Amino acid sequence: MTATIRPYAGTDLTSLLACWRAALPLDAVDAGRFTRQVLLDPNFEPRRLLVAAADGGVLGFCLTVARRAPYEDLGVEADRGWITAFGVDPAARRQGLGSRLLAAALASLAAEGRSQVRLADYVPGYFVPGLDVAHYAAGLEFLAGRGFEVVARPLAMAADLARPMAAPAVPAGAEVRPARAEDVPELLALVAAEMPGDWLRMVRERLATLDFESLVVARRDDQMAGWCQFDGEHFGPIGVRPEGRGQGLGRALLGAALSAMRARGLAKAWVLWTGDAAAAKVYGPLGFVETRRFAVLRRWL
Repeated sequence: MTATIRPYAGTDLTSLLACWRAALPLDAVDAGRFTRQVLLDPNFEPRRLLVAAADGGVLGFCLTVARRAPYEDLGVEADRGWITAFGVDPAARRQGLGSRLLAAALASLAAEGRSQVRLADYVPGYFVPGLDVAHYAAGLEFLAGRGFEVVARPLAMAADLARPMAAPAVPAGAEVRPARAEDVPELLALVAAEMPGDWLRMVRERLATLDFESLVVARRDDQMAGWCQFDGEHFGPIGVRPEGRGQGLGRALLGAALSAMRARGLAKAWVLWTGDAAAAKVYGPLGFVETRRFAVLRRWL
C-alpha cells in the first residue's frame, strides 16, 4: 500500500475521525470535540497534524503541538513540543506508516529548535494524560523502541457514589464548606501562588459558571487553606497549601465534594489524572479504584 504523508485538510475530517476511533478505541473523539480541542486551539497549525492518506482515506495520523501563544505562567515553553494524538488504523499497521509519521513529526519540531517532545501532557489541550499502558501496550513498545522514555505514571480513578461512606474528619481548626462569591479573590490568589498554570485556568472556568457549590474550600487560621471542585461526575483538581498537606485536609475536601455530588443525584465520580501518593492517601480511602494507568513519555531531539 502506498500512502502519502501530508498535512491535514478539512475534507479529511470524517476519515480522520474514523481512523482515530479504530486506532484509539478508548479515546475516540467526535467532530465537536475535535473542532474545539484541536482546530480552535490557538497553537494549532494544519501542518502539525500529519495524516497518512491513501485512496482518499486516512490510515494514520500524528498530531503535534508547539506553543506560539503564551499560556498562563508557562509562557511558550520554547524548548518543547508535544504529541497529543498518534495512531494507525489496525488494518494498516506493520507497513511503516507509524514510523514515517513519527519521523516527519519529530523532524519538524527539531527543525524549529525544540529540544524535546513529550506525549501527551500538553495543557490545556491534552486528551488523556499519556499513553494507556495496558490497552495500548503495542504503542508503548513502538515508542520505546524509538527513543522515548517514561517520565511519569499518572492514573485515572473512579468511585461509586451509591456506596455508603463515612465523611472524613475535618482537621482541628479548619472549616470546609462550599465556596461563596466573597471567596473568589482569595481563592484565585491561593491557586495562582501555589498551583498555577492549568489549575488556575480550570478554577476560573468553574467560577465563571457561578455554580459556587461545585467548589469546596477549606479555611484555617483565617486564610484560604485549600480547595477542590467538580464538574458533573468529573472531580478535580484539588489543592492544599504546602504547610497544610499530610493532615487530612485533602480527604476532608474530597469528602465534602462527594457529598455534594451525591446530593445532585450523580452516580459516580471520576478523576482523570492523579499520582500514586494521592491515590493512596486521598482517593483510595474514599472508595476510588484505579481504572487506567498512563505513561507520560519524553524523547530528546
